[in-house]
Amino acid sequence: MKAHDLDLDDDQFQLFQEGNEKVFKLVFDRFHKILFRYAYAALNDVYKSEDIVQTAFIQLFKNKTRISSPEALYPYIFVITKRLVVKAFKEHILNLSEQLQNKQMEVTCEETEQELKSRDLKSILNQLIDQLPQKQGEIYRLSKLQGYSYDEISSITGSSRNTVKNQLITASKKIKSNLEKLYLIIFYFFFM
Repeated sequence: MKAHDLDLDDDQFQLFQEGNEKVFKLVFDRFHKILFRYAYAALNDVYKSEDIVQTAFIQLFKNKTRISSPEALYPYIFVITKRLVVKAFKEHILNLSEQLQNKQMEVTCEETEQELKSRDLKSILNQLIDQLPQKQGEIYRLSKLQGYSYDEISSITGSSRNTVKNQLITASKKIKSNLEKLYLIIFYFFFM
């Protein structure tokens, strides 16, 4: 006797097709574990596997008169179970795909939002630099935004190293002071 064979005589099979609960329970008891193991091996989800097997038995019961012999019971319910597993697997893949797309959209939105905030902050900084005297603004940009050293800035501007240092200190203090004044507005706008 094979693992999926069921020993029903003709009378029992007739009772099964008529909807007899005791015979249906025999069929259920015989095939439930086999079908559950199959579904669980494919899905690795106890609840989903149990739901699939229950649905397969409901379909078997609804279509009991279509089954031609006791030997056709297992192939019939196995095919139903297999189709439900495939459907559940496809749904799972689609859900994962959707989740991945949603995550990518969230990341893209967050990156876009960060880029906008960064652009706005750069714009504010540029406006504050534009309010500085021309020489201070030039020195501040060369040092803070472009990363030049005092000596390099001195060569570019034709100013002495000491002048560059003093101009940069003065410009930094003015920028810091103006940023402190704008702090509450910036904090509210960007972080609330």
